[in-house]
Amino acid sequence: MSQNKTGLLGGTFNPVHRGHIELGLKIKAAFGLDRVLYILSAHPPHKKRQRVPAPELRLAMLRAALLPHPGLEPCDLELRRQGDSWTIDTVHELKAADPGGRFYFITGSEGFLKIRTWKEYRRILQEVFFIIVIRRRSHRRAVEKLLRQEGVPFGPEGAAAEQPPAAFLHAYVSDYLELSATAIRRKLSHGQDISPYVEKNVQTIMEDIKLYEEG
Repeated sequence: MSQNKTGLLGGTFNPVHRGHIELGLKIKAAFGLDRVLYILSAHPPHKKRQRVPAPELRLAMLRAALLPHPGLEPCDLELRRQGDSWTIDTVHELKAADPGGRFYFITGSEGFLKIRTWKEYRRILQEVFFIIVIRRRSHRRAVEKLLRQEGVPFGPEGAAAEQPPAAFLHAYVSDYLELSATAIRRKLSHGQDISPYVEKNVQTIMEDIKLYEEG
């Protein structure tokens, strides 16, 4: 039976940027993952009021960005599934496809602190390991408090867990850690250079169709 270690990194990727890629590479290396799946949120239920480009377009940018990085793989599972992109459904599908695999859900600390807004979040905590990237030092205490309240072991106790629930807290220093897709869209809409923040092939796609140029 497979013992593949798979990281799960979800997002709208609107657009995918160097921070997303660096995160996958660093987490893959730090935790000895076999691969990191970049799961495109096709119809994000928490962002229904925002104008989000078509999922097919965001997937094209994601594929272009990840192409040079073996082990970082785009995942269109939520695009192929009808309806809202709920994490619990995606987790169930991936686990059914690889029953012996070990799955690690990768999330920033600011996102994890909102986990109680997720559909069936307690089931998610019970079904996959969590890698929580501490984006700000002030988040650590709040994350640890939430984990204790939900009965999820972390630290040495979590590292010893053979099965979920368990969480790993991870921090690293990076020029890209605070990079946001919102800031990139704003720069592009104002005609500013975004080449330091996105891969060249992704920038080409955006420029060819004038994506984000109207804000």
